[in-house]
Amino acid sequence: MNMIKKLSLLPWKWKLTVWLSLSIFLTYIIFTFFEYHTVSSWLMKQEENAVKQTMNELLKNFQSDADPFSKKEIQASLPFMEKINTKNQLIRITDEKGKVIISQLNGEFPIIEPNKILDLKKISYVTIGNQQSLVYSQKIHGKDFSGKVEIIRLLDSYDLVRKHLAFSMFLFALATILISAAIGYLLSSQLLKPLSVITKTMNKIKSAGFKERIPVYPQKDEISELSKIFNEMMDRIDGSFLQQKQFIEDASHELRTPISILEGHLSMLNRWGKKNPEILEESLQASVEEVDKLKKLVLSLLNLSKLEHNRNDNVLLPEKVAEMIHHTVKDFHMLHEEFQFIEKIHSNNLFGVTEQHFQQVLTILLDNAIKYSAAKKEITIVTKEVYKNFILEIEDNGIGIPKQELVKVFDRFYRVDKARSREQGGTGLGLAIAKKIVEYYDGEITIESKEGVGTKVIVTFPL
Repeated sequence: MNMIKKLSLLPWKWKLTVWLSLSIFLTYIIFTFFEYHTVSSWLMKQEENAVKQTMNELLKNFQSDADPFSKKEIQASLPFMEKINTKNQLIRITDEKGKVIISQLNGEFPIIEPNKILDLKKISYVTIGNQQSLVYSQKIHGKDFSGKVEIIRLLDSYDLVRKHLAFSMFLFALATILISAAIGYLLSSQLLKPLSVITKTMNKIKSAGFKERIPVYPQKDEISELSKIFNEMMDRIDGSFLQQKQFIEDASHELRTPISILEGHLSMLNRWGKKNPEILEESLQASVEEVDKLKKLVLSLLNLSKLEHNRNDNVLLPEKVAEMIHHTVKDFHMLHEEFQFIEKIHSNNLFGVTEQHFQQVLTILLDNAIKYSAAKKEITIVTKEVYKNFILEIEDNGIGIPKQELVKVFDRFYRVDKARSREQGGTGLGLAIAKKIVEYYDGEITIESKEGVGTKVIVTFPL
């Protein structure tokens, strides 16, 4: 348990090295264990077969003649025994009383007494001195003789082969440990190299900023995917910081103008405007207008930051879509009687969007269309269903947007015509709010525009 706890405290490189080495070593040990026992069993089987073959040749020699063999013939078979006997093996024939009639020993080793050999026709294993031996015996019957044939085979060759096999496997086990440790170290170093690169890159980011990126490896694996996600995350963070910086600069700029105007009028009132009715009226009117601009700006900023808390409002039902569009158009027409609004409601199938959010998007887009319209004061509102998407289109015939400006119009405080927008009381947050609302419902908002011709805003909500 303590060993496992200590291993868990090691760096991942050494953890992988140790566990990979252990897994390879244990696999090798299991394999060699079965291999050792398989080879040992095979060698022992070979020893048994050799003894049985010797016994069969000897018995076949005695039984080759038509007449039963005699005791003299057995005694005369010594040359044949010498011929078939192998090294470290004893062949002997005993009578019924256990007296040795003939024996042939090839080698030197202690000889087991005949009365200790009990089982017939069965191979037995006995220890003679410090050495293991294989014993095999069978009965024989002749003309004037009955006894048994005994073969005692010393297993020194078998033991020697097993010792060499065990020693070789031990050496291979040591080599396996070293090789597996080396492979584990190299493999873990290679596997953890991308993580090391990620760590170094993150340290650089911590000290130098968000411009550093992790190299993406060509192979399609988890590390490559992690590198891509990390780089995408850093791009988003970097973009967020840039937007935040731009937002602070733009907000400061937008707030500075009305605050400076308010400060100027209040200073003027404080110095001499209290006794001059004309100056007093002018300053109060200008201050009210600037306060109204500040109020709109603050409310727009609050709406932009609190959009995600309003999703539980009343959901707009499909049957109310046309009614809400018509009601909003009617309100705008009351304020801008010179405009003509054309409604083409071809679909009401809008689901899951709250009334407040749909009203807010509609109001922002119509307000922008009115602000930037030119001589032809005509605005077209279209709804339709395309490929399981609800489409809202609002098209004007206004000044249009330059092509290079289209990608920036959804940025906070961005204005195509800054002077005209400020004169008309715009905050530069309308399209940013609309885009955030639409994307909150997994929708999309795009703009098609041509300078001097007009602009079409296309809002897509998935059904």
